[in-house]
Amino acid sequence: MHLRLKVLIWVYVILLIVEGAMRKWWFPTMADLLLVVRDPVLLLIYALALAEGVFPTSNLFVGVIAALAGASVLFSFMGGQSNLVVIAYGLRINYLHLPLMWVMGQVFNRRDVERLGTFFLLVAIPMTLVMVSQFRSPMNAWINRGVGTDEGGQIFGADGRIRPPGLFAFITGPQLFYPLVAAFFFDQIGGMKRMPWYLLIACGVAIAIALPVSISRTVMIATGIVAVAFVATLPMSSSRLTSLVRPIILLCLVLAALTQMPVFKESTDVFMMRWDQTAIEADGAAWESLLDRTLRAFTNTTYFLEQASLFGDGIGMGSNVGSRLTTGSVGFGLAEEEWGKILLELGPVLGLAFIAFRIWLTFHLGREAWRALRYERDALPLMIWAALMIAILQGQWAPPTVLGFAVLGGGLILASLNRVPEAETDEAEARAATAHAAPVSFGLPTHAALPEASNRRPPIVIRTLQK
Repeated sequence: MHLRLKVLIWVYVILLIVEGAMRKWWFPTMADLLLVVRDPVLLLIYALALAEGVFPTSNLFVGVIAALAGASVLFSFMGGQSNLVVIAYGLRINYLHLPLMWVMGQVFNRRDVERLGTFFLLVAIPMTLVMVSQFRSPMNAWINRGVGTDEGGQIFGADGRIRPPGLFAFITGPQLFYPLVAAFFFDQIGGMKRMPWYLLIACGVAIAIALPVSISRTVMIATGIVAVAFVATLPMSSSRLTSLVRPIILLCLVLAALTQMPVFKESTDVFMMRWDQTAIEADGAAWESLLDRTLRAFTNTTYFLEQASLFGDGIGMGSNVGSRLTTGSVGFGLAEEEWGKILLELGPVLGLAFIAFRIWLTFHLGREAWRALRYERDALPLMIWAALMIAILQGQWAPPTVLGFAVLGGGLILASLNRVPEAETDEAEARAATAHAAPVSFGLPTHAALPEASNRRPPIVIRTLQK
């Protein structure tokens, strides 16, 4: 059902994975145009969803998005910003991709989410191999090229190495990719096995190697948060104590494999160099520095409230594209922090409204994930939420990779709540029963072929009402 929509969503996801490779290696002269490579696919998804009656036109969140978008255009003109291209790009960043969450929630079910999770797990293996090659290559090597024709452009890590972005344009890709992959990895080892054990171990090793190879504290900590969520949810998601044996054995096998790999020790040493450098820069308080940077993105809101004009500088002005179109230079035109950028672009009134919307959306998704754990003993939605919650709440949506993963995370959470339709199960059961039925008379099963009344399941409509 909705096969064409599902295919288009898969295309959207694949483009999200390879978008950086296209901008760095395959079509570097088209790097700027490829910023919006997923947008035509997105618009086609919306058009097809409207045609098939699954676009969430009556959804409250989508209604609020439309209202915020209209107000953003009005405030931009009232604030003196009349560059239509900048305004359009700002609308794309803040609002255009968000309804895809609910389209995915309408079209995908739990089985589709698991298939996508298996795809991510398999992609993690070549992704890590690319990152290892980048880690071991000189900073000016072709594999470490930035987007476009820029020979540099990547972020320095430590020991003369960049922070390897893999197939993504920048390190922000692995910072979101690997926590999400870890969520699916823990779901596999903690639940019913869907991948061969040897392949699952290979995926676990790839995730573990990527953490120190990335030379990124964010990758390490964000993936660690997913691991903590997995452990914390085990008592509620496991129906038997014996179900803990499988994840423990698989994790031990992953750790045993890591000890035999020189790249793991090499990258761990470099990662610790990065940590020590941060500690020196922060007067020996590396953890405090990281916590301060995280909290500052929230606490600086009061400062930007005081700086923002009533109608703001105009939506899109804080993005790199907006800065280039209006000033000719690339950079954070208004503020590096996402919430600060929102307030300066939209003004204190509309800016706070949009921030409140993102808080509301984040907690709504978290509540739905918690309900799945509490009532259905399903930990996957909560682990996905733990992986991408910050991207939804406060991630910088101007970079297309961050926006894509934020939208994908919300869509996966909503879709994972959709169980496989019982009609499909009932039809399969009916076919199996017919195959083993007694001889039929005039095309109808005999009495012996019918199930006992006490074993019959209520019709689908009755089951739905019972729920």
